[in-house]
Amino acid sequence: MKTELISGMAPLAAQYDAFVLDLWGTLHNGVEPLPGALDCCAQLKSAGKSITLLSNAPFRIDVVVSVIDRIGVPRHLYDHVMSSGEIAWRAVADRIDPWHATLGRRVFFIGSERHHTMLDNPNMEEVDNIADADLVLCTGPRKPTDTVDDYLPELTAAAARKLPMVCANPDREVIRGEVREICAGAIAEHYETQFAGDVAWHGKPHAPVFDEVLRILGQPPRERVLMVGDGIHTDIAGAAAASIDAYLVCGGLHAQTLGITPGDDPDVAALERFLIEHGQSPRYAAARLRWA
Repeated sequence: MKTELISGMAPLAAQYDAFVLDLWGTLHNGVEPLPGALDCCAQLKSAGKSITLLSNAPFRIDVVVSVIDRIGVPRHLYDHVMSSGEIAWRAVADRIDPWHATLGRRVFFIGSERHHTMLDNPNMEEVDNIADADLVLCTGPRKPTDTVDDYLPELTAAAARKLPMVCANPDREVIRGEVREICAGAIAEHYETQFAGDVAWHGKPHAPVFDEVLRILGQPPRERVLMVGDGIHTDIAGAAAASIDAYLVCGGLHAQTLGITPGDDPDVAALERFLIEHGQSPRYAAARLRWA
């Protein structure tokens, strides 16, 4: 399927009933809403469409809502919220599947203080020493300036004890304002690939989070659902695996790779090369989330 480069959402609205929107890089930049994004949501709501916000944020839903409140995303512009953090928290709390059912309770935490609410879980007891842990919970770096190398001693110690890791955010990196920062996915990927660590990945592009969104939406026909996001390996790959059409926001995470500044349309040939390189073919691509 050839990707159609479009100016905005307006010509697509009639084709879909439910719109699933990524947050960071699509709706906001971690500091403020992105130009045109809130207007697009308002236009979709005026047309009677359902909007679900689907984030790889390592927070539970209530925290995600409070964060986007502060950023300036009004609650009347969306209907539902789901996050990788919520899915990870439930998996550890419920322990329904075989992988999580075998976990112990003692958790060594890798993440920032603001992610610490993820440990408010009946099946988690935080420990300060890896030697005492049954598993590692990774929500991201402790400081925005950290690199994966800063965690090598802890990953080495965890691997020596063959500790499983729960990753609450599969994103490898994010752009906060104009600065790139690593995410939990970068640390977890290093643990998995360089230390042969056993990692449970929660969030986009993995199926459980898309399954939960479709359940919340009442299992609509998948051809009536559109995923909008800026992550080729998370939003776009996850939508493809879930048999959902996708709209790639080119001016987000991959703007530099595409050789554009946010808000500019990508060169068609550059976009085609990028999509071929990553093995993805979203139905649509646009400079950003906007109405027209």
